[in-house]
Amino acid sequence: MAKNGSNLSINLSAVAYRENDLWLAHCLELDIVAEARGVDDAIRSLISLCDLQIKVAIEEGDLESIFRPAPPEIWKLFALAQKKQLQRKNSFKAPVHRFETRQMAVA
Repeated sequence: MAKNGSNLSINLSAVAYRENDLWLAHCLELDIVAEARGVDDAIRSLISLCDLQIKVAIEEGDLESIFRPAPPEIWKLFALAQKKQLQRKNSFKAPVHRFETRQMAVA
């Protein structure tokens, strides 16, 4: 693999869920969490955090270090959630080919 990640293609998944007054967005493959008052903002923040994590790993030539799976209960939430589309297209510039996000229904 090239150090700059030019031939790298990564698929990521996330689940967004409400906890008290905040939305949490949790990346399953990287175990990174972002929070915000709105679901779309939480997802956008998560995308930015994942983007930064991947860019740093590529620069350091250490992609293996970023892949830490989320706990099993987060994977279960993802399996139960419905697909979520952001209102605006994300601006991922890292080698992420797909970033699928699912949202838990609000009671």
